Amino acid sequence: MPCLLTTGFALDCKNAVGGIQNIWLITTGNKGTFTKSTSGTVTAWTPTANSLFKYELRKASSSFETDIMQNDINGTTYYSTKLTFQLNKMEVYKRNELKLVAQNLVIVIILDRLGQYWVVGDENGCNMTSGKGNSGTAMGDFNGWTVEMTAEESDMPALLTSGVVTSLGI
Repeated sequence: MPCLLTTGFALDCKNAVGGIQNIWLITTGNKGTFTKSTSGTVTAWTPTANSLFKYELRKASSSFETDIMQNDINGTTYYSTKLTFQLNKMEVYKRNELKLVAQNLVIVIILDRLGQYWVVGDENGCNMTSGKGNSGTAMGDFNGWTVEMTAEESDMPALLTSGVVTSLGI
């Protein structure tokens, strides 16, 4: 049975901006109680531990994108979300923490530059798919870490409601 379309789209105002302000990571083992509505919002979330770790990001250094993946022969559709972020300065404590991130499955909360909080990896977790330390060559070059994380889920990233953002203390 075909899925029915429900709406069209008008042109939006030209007031959107790109980029990410901050991300928060929590291991999947601390996910706790999580409620996601069919409309694509997270309406309740109580982690088992207060273990959200905030990463502040410089402007124009980070992004996330979701690809709709479909196999017509198998009749399957899933969503692959890739998060890319940079942490300035190659420092040993960042090296050590990124090593731990690489060894875990995490859920990521993303605050975009429109002020929206998105959750990625709530179903299957996010894997660090690549990470690179870079010293740069010239004095003005980037020195730091570039990290890529990927989640493959049965649904697109969901938006956190303001009540959930408040309850998480972010």
